[in-house]
Amino acid sequence: MPAKICATIGLILLVTTSCASKIPANQWTAIAQQNYPGMTNIHQEVNVIEGIYKGQKIVGYVDGNEEWVELHRRPLKPIDAAEAGQIADVMTTGLALSQGFSEANPLGVGILPLKFALNYYAEQQGLRQCGNIKTFLSATGWGAAAANIATISAGTFTGGSAAAGLLVGAMAWNYFPGTEGCEGWLGQPVELTTL
Repeated sequence: MPAKICATIGLILLVTTSCASKIPANQWTAIAQQNYPGMTNIHQEVNVIEGIYKGQKIVGYVDGNEEWVELHRRPLKPIDAAEAGQIADVMTTGLALSQGFSEANPLGVGILPLKFALNYYAEQQGLRQCGNIKTFLSATGWGAAAANIATISAGTFTGGSAAAGLLVGAMAWNYFPGTEGCEGWLGQPVELTTL
């Protein structure tokens, strides 16, 4: 991870020192939007600009000739690990309820709006906070789904159900962090340096 941070900082320094534009800063985003009509969620750090265009995150800059230079683009994933884990939890809970099991969570279906609200809240935060919340959601979602499956298989909640939930939750925490749903814009340098 430190290599990515160093590369990002190096890229920003390179762009700002060698490609300083002569046009006012408030026109840089206008140049980006000319190349990508309808570009949304635009963020700017010096003259490096990021935005969303047709389901892709575009990163580029304005060069010394006032031309747009695209650095890279990547598709946005419709569902990240945290969202997928929560969906798996809800689906396996629904399957268990349809087979006559009862919900152990005292909030019952009232937890659903809370899951969506917490996921939405995470995506509005800086990269580090978002990543922490999404990783928590990923671990709890996948862990609960595994516990549900073990409970359905055994016919009742057992120590094996708890062990399966803890094991899969720990694996999700370590191997499926939810940071993909976090935007991680260049305009958050403090967040990027604290990862």
